Amino acid sequence: EIHWRDWSSDVCSSDLARIYWLCQGAGWTIYLGLWAALSLVLNGPLGPRVAAQLVVTACDVVISIAWTHAYRAVIRRRGWAGLGPGRLAPRLIAGSVVVGAAIAVSAIPLAPIYGDVARPIRVWLPWAFATAALSVAAWSLVYFAVHYFEGWRQAERDKAALAVHAAEAKLHFLVAQLNPHFLFNCLSSVRALIAEDPAKAHAAVTALSQLIRYSLQATQVPTVPLAAELDMIETYLSLETMRFEERLRRDLRADADTRDLPIPPMIVQALVENGVKHGIERTPAGGTITVTSWRDADTLRVRVTNPGALILAPDTTRVGLRNTRERLRLLYGERAGLAMRQDADAVIAELSLPIAQAAP
Repeated sequence: EIHWRDWSSDVCSSDLARIYWLCQGAGWTIYLGLWAALSLVLNGPLGPRVAAQLVVTACDVVISIAWTHAYRAVIRRRGWAGLGPGRLAPRLIAGSVVVGAAIAVSAIPLAPIYGDVARPIRVWLPWAFATAALSVAAWSLVYFAVHYFEGWRQAERDKAALAVHAAEAKLHFLVAQLNPHFLFNCLSSVRALIAEDPAKAHAAVTALSQLIRYSLQATQVPTVPLAAELDMIETYLSLETMRFEERLRRDLRADADTRDLPIPPMIVQALVENGVKHGIERTPAGGTITVTSWRDADTLRVRVTNPGALILAPDTTRVGLRNTRERLRLLYGERAGLAMRQDADAVIAELSLPIAQAAP
């Protein structure tokens, strides 16, 4: 889903704002200057009208810039940029008529500048209204053309960044979860279990193969049901339990109306991994990894709680959390988020994901 952004109000607004005002000033000056030159040629004599025409043209430029800038504020405030062509077209037509009328009426006080060569208001006002409305319509088309072009370029940049980030996330997952240290711990535990508990060793090998299969398959799809992600987390924690034994406990609870909701694969697992690495592993007494989910209006909330303190250890870069936030930004923009907080002796990570609404 592409969300167009106002080309003149992006985060890097300083350069875009300068471009906007440059286009406003230069565009209206050139446009009205050409109209003024044509008027002088057609209406002559040139002598008495030149000075008056220059003054009126300068005033028209200021009036047109002021009214179209106010019109742009209405467009942004009412969110017209997010409308489809069918809903946008009548609004632009009405807006062009209203703003064109405002520009024409605002020019009435300029009539006395022409002095004796001034034409009656009833003669030039309808023509001024028509040309102003058409001018605003052309301004609107140019504005939205630039707007959509810039939105398309940004969408293409985000798409490319998302593809790169997805590949990096896959590599990060395989390196972080199935790195040699993790595999060594699992295989060492399995080897110890083969003699004393063959059935448990068989179950551990099965769990490890399921985890590898999920990691390879999940990166091929944009979303998975929350229930599938929780099953994978259960598998991962069962393997980590062989290493931490009674130090690692788990409590996975999901509201029934959230289990089928789609989420990006391995997005919750990354938070669980973070909880094990920075919570259970650093807490001598261990603790419980708790995962809960619930629906809050049109938002899915998933909370991961682990023991420990929310501090940046010297041997960690928090790459996983940065990757998770960047993934959310690319997938959902500002509609999703990840919040971390300390609560007594526990660290809470809360994920917020928008729930897609079916079309009526």
